[in-house]
This record gives sequence, structure tokens and C-alpha cells, in this order.
Amino acid sequence: MSSVVESGAALSMAASLELGERLGDAPEMARLRSEGAATASVMRWPNPRSERPWKYLDVTSLDLSAYWPALDAVTPAAEFRRGLPASSERSGVFGQENGDALITGAEADGLRITSFEAADARQQVLLAAHLGTLVPPGKSRFTALHYAFLRGGALIEVAPNTEVKLPVRVLRSLATGGQFAAPHTLIVTGSNSRVSVVEEYTSGDGDILATPVVEVFPGPGAEVRYTAIYRWGANTRSFGEQRTVTQRDSAFHGLQLALGGRVVKGHIESSLQGRGSTSELLGLGFGTAEQHLDFYTLQDHIGPDTRSDLLFKSALKGRSRAVYYGVTRVGLGANNADANQENRNLLLSREAKADSDPVLEILTSNVIRCSHGATAGPVDEEQLYYLQTRGISRPDAESLLVRAFLGQVIDRVPGEALRTELETLLDEQLGATK
Repeated sequence: MSSVVESGAALSMAASLELGERLGDAPEMARLRSEGAATASVMRWPNPRSERPWKYLDVTSLDLSAYWPALDAVTPAAEFRRGLPASSERSGVFGQENGDALITGAEADGLRITSFEAADARQQVLLAAHLGTLVPPGKSRFTALHYAFLRGGALIEVAPNTEVKLPVRVLRSLATGGQFAAPHTLIVTGSNSRVSVVEEYTSGDGDILATPVVEVFPGPGAEVRYTAIYRWGANTRSFGEQRTVTQRDSAFHGLQLALGGRVVKGHIESSLQGRGSTSELLGLGFGTAEQHLDFYTLQDHIGPDTRSDLLFKSALKGRSRAVYYGVTRVGLGANNADANQENRNLLLSREAKADSDPVLEILTSNVIRCSHGATAGPVDEEQLYYLQTRGISRPDAESLLVRAFLGQVIDRVPGEALRTELETLLDEQLGATK
């Protein structure tokens, strides 16, 4: 059995320990880092033959020797701040380049944003109670490595009965090739609070391996909206984990927007434990060249009177591929569950491919609804013909239909400003690939 030490000295147990000492880890962070390093040294990569979420992506030959952990920023903080887009008007912001947290600030009452390294004594208690509890180090070798080399974690906390008016912005830029990045976002909200978090990932053209983890804890009656925008460079491979556990009457709304990257693979889970809680998972991917977009989702109905809805769509050009494997599970105690799951794929070339596998696991007969569906196919020729008869060229007609197809996901995003921003990003991507 190979180890991290053998396959990549830069990502060794000794390197993990050295990083923790340099960052001045608090006791709980030191424990997680040590556990991650020890676990990664003995775990194998996920096996596509035996682990269903990895069926279409073989990472067993991944070589870690080319990657170095937690590189420092190359841009001064002041310059990084000046480079923020106009769309980053905010109530709070967290900015990270490579491993360094360059910007941490909040401008709203009841909202606090801090890096893990800068957390005060009270926040360290909060971190100790939540960090690594939803996505533990032992979940996979990727998560073990994530905790072993975690740097630049963001803690977002919202006080009870607080409504944060503007989206909180988390900007993560990986500017240097050859790095292993382990960004972590922890969202903890009080009862009856409201917050929207928009997290954007970008990278340069170098070879980069990223393992983002997001853990979300909505309080009773709270609502959390989380949007992840992947604008990775062409040679970045991203293996992410996101999990939410709800309390009574809380709501989680998540959106994954995949517009770049060599590989974007995300495991997204909503555990609906609290009575009357809800989860909405949305996904949108636009693949070109040989991109691989791969999402596994779990909507786990545990408590009674829970509701979930899921819509993932992709449009694929070139030799790109989209994979969706989703499970809706209704447990024995999930009476009156209402669940829907849809995956739709548009194939824009003969070489593009989509694999879709929605699954239902229903352990009780007392449900309101439990449905799923999946489709994959080319653009409708009759619709293309209709647009062409109106004087629109075939490429423009196809672009319009693709935009309408993917736009159905963005249309479900509340807030005109954020919706317009996401539409602009999508239009830019569509325009660049005409």
C-alpha cells in the first residue's frame, strides 16, 4: 500500500506537521491535521470499480509528487483588493490567494467573517464544535489530504434573528501552478437568520490540484443560500465536498456553477434531520474541449415533513463529459417527505457524452412525493429550423437555445443583482465558445 510519503514527499506527514507549526494551529485544528495526515498515509484512492460515485473517473494513478502544499500569495493584499470586480459590492468578504487569507471583513451587524488562523478564543470553541464534523478526514483520501494541508479556512457566522441583506463574498484565487490547495468554508448561522454566500474559485493555467470543502450548519428556522462558481483554469482538477445538516424548519439553497477546469468533481449532500426543513440543490455546467464535470448528490430525508428539490443541467461541446449520480433517500422516520430530482443534459457535438443515474431509496410508504428524471440529447432540430426561418444563423440559434436551456437554472436564483451577475458569466462563457 503506497503512502503519501512514498508518492509525494512534499505532501508527507512531516510536511503537514511543519505547516501546522508554522500556522500556529489551535489544539482542535492540530488534531484534525494530524488525523488527516495519518489517514492519508494509509488510504488508497477511490476505486471506480467498487465505489459508485467514482464509476466514471479513475484517479487511482494520481501522482502527488508534482504538487506542493499551501503556497504563499504572490499578490500584495492592497493590490488584490483593488482587483476585486465591481460585482463584489458586499456586506462581508473573504479573499484568499494561494494559501494566504488576504482580506477578511464584515460590514453588517450580526455577521462575522474570519480566517481559521485568526479566530479568537470564542471562535476557536465554535470551530472545535463544528469543523470536520460533517465532512470528516476519513471520508476519502482527498478529504484526508485536505485536512492535512488545510490553509486559508473561512469561518462565516451569523447571529440569531439576523438578516444579512447583501451576499457575503468568498474569493479564492490559486495563482501559482504546481500546488495542492485545501480551502475550507464553514458556515454557522443562528436561529431565524438569513444569509447568502457566494464563493468564487479561479486559478491560473498551471497544473493545480484543489480539494475545497464546505460545511453548512443552518440554525432552527434559518435560511442559508450558498452559490459556488468554478472558473478554474484549464489545468486545474478540483475534488470538492459539501454537506449541510438541517435543524427544525431551516432551509438550504445551493447552486453549483461549473464554467471552467480540467476536472470539476463535487460531492454534495443535504441531511434533512430537522422537522419541516428543506433543501434545494441546483447545478449548471458548460463543458468544452475535454472537460470532465462530475457531481454526486445525496438528499437524505431523515426527519418528518421534509422537502427537497434538485435540478442539475449541463450543455456539452467538444469531447467534454458530464456525469451525474444522485440519490434521494427517504428514511423510516421521514414521514410526509416531498422529494424531486431532475438531471438534464444537452449534447452539442457528436463526441460529447453525458451519464446520468438518479436513484430513489424509499424506506417508508408515508410520502407525499418522491420523483426523479433524466434526459440527454442534442438540440431540437425543429427549434433550430424555426429560429433560422426568422433570419438567425444556425450558430446563433443554437446559442440562444443553449442559453434558454441553462437559464432555467439561473432563473430560480432569487435576487436580481446576483441573477444578472450569473447570467453575465454564462453569456461570457457561451460567447467565448461560439
